[in-house]
Amino acid sequence: MQNLRLFFTKTGMTKYISHLDLMRGMTRAVKRADLPMWYTEGFNPHLFMTFALPLSLGVESLCESVEMRLIGDLSFDEVKDRLNSALPQGIEIIRVAEPQKKATEIAYAEYNLEFDLPNCDEAILHFNDVLSSDEILVEKKAKQGRRKIYKAVNIKENIKSYSIKLQDNKIILTVVLTAGQANNINPSLLISALTKDTDLGTSMVNIKKMKLFCSDMSEFI
Repeated sequence: MQNLRLFFTKTGMTKYISHLDLMRGMTRAVKRADLPMWYTEGFNPHLFMTFALPLSLGVESLCESVEMRLIGDLSFDEVKDRLNSALPQGIEIIRVAEPQKKATEIAYAEYNLEFDLPNCDEAILHFNDVLSSDEILVEKKAKQGRRKIYKAVNIKENIKSYSIKLQDNKIILTVVLTAGQANNINPSLLISALTKDTDLGTSMVNIKKMKLFCSDMSEFI
């Protein structure tokens, strides 16, 4: 029996595939690839497949991962090649390895936010002003009983680090945000804060998750 962690990319139009549909698609790909999967026991057996951290809709990623359990002994390359031949364009297995860390150890995620704006110099000055302020208040959805409400939260403490550069007439904001099961911050909240009370649109922003880190800033593997 093998416990494997598969790292994969989710780019292009596949960023609009929901997490639920991704799970269904990965299940179908596993079956088409004819991998000897281990099934859970009990009244309703199902494939053992655990994703480390659900990806928000509309976000690309170079660091998604899923844990699987196989019966038998296949090489990492064979598992990768079989699955890649069965997966749709935009989703690609880039590495297969034995799990080294638990998904619960994920504490941070690094994102590249690419802004395609008409006045980059002015936007960079504005972004630096917002990011260097003591508070970055955003409206975040929360539950109150059965109702969903919005409340103001300060996400300044959720920003571990950031850097801004101009590349090919586009602004690239690289930011490390808190992530994981307990304190996961959607980068769209930061984008909302950066464009609030301005004429900067949010439709010209591409979000790409680059890396996952544990609390000691070691990379999640």
